[in-house]
Amino acid sequence: MKKLLLIYNPVSGMTKTRLSLQKAVEFYDSQDYLVTVCLVKRLEDFDKEIDFKSFDLIVCSGGDGTLDEVVTGMMRVQDKKPIGYIPMGSTNDFANSLNLPKNIQKAAEIALNGHRFACDVGQFNDNSFIYVAAFGIFTEVSYQTNQELKNLLGHAAYILEGAKSLRDIEAYSMHVEYEDVVLEDDFIYGMVSNSISVGGFKQIAGRNVVLDDGMFEVTLIKHPKNPLE
Repeated sequence: MKKLLLIYNPVSGMTKTRLSLQKAVEFYDSQDYLVTVCLVKRLEDFDKEIDFKSFDLIVCSGGDGTLDEVVTGMMRVQDKKPIGYIPMGSTNDFANSLNLPKNIQKAAEIALNGHRFACDVGQFNDNSFIYVAAFGIFTEVSYQTNQELKNLLGHAAYILEGAKSLRDIEAYSMHVEYEDVVLEDDFIYGMVSNSISVGGFKQIAGRNVVLDDGMFEVTLIKHPKNPLE
């Protein structure tokens, strides 16, 4: 039997979707895979030393943040394995960019039988990311939003938590160089992204986002000079 590692974040997304994950496990078992389930309740608890090499397929079930942690762990080993993604977060931006279905059973089948897609991976110090790396206003929203509120409201919970960030806006002085351009300014938000949508907002990084073109999109928002801005 082939071996499959299912990395599962039980606190991602809406409660009702978590109850359907058993069907995915039953499906993989019916396809002659020996399934090992690894629960990750908090991203900081993720075991980066997990032995990916002993499995034939890695399947991540959770939100975009959980997927980024799995990719970071995979990038640290030489023997890369394919990663399947069952999106169960509140927003699932990267899954939407890949046109993955919200139905858990269908996503589980694609993780096993779908075609492989090699997407760009970014590097930020010792961490890897395939979705977004950001700083500034709103970037703490996903961590500060109450889980019970996310279970109840889904993506709308992030909007409510984000509104609180408007009360305290901090600017960061930056020196940016690209091609023949040099920028020096104060920015309240910045991100390097590889996704059609970020935080549920489509085309925020532009209209021509390609996940495997060797480039990431950079978005910088200057500090407003007055309340109107």
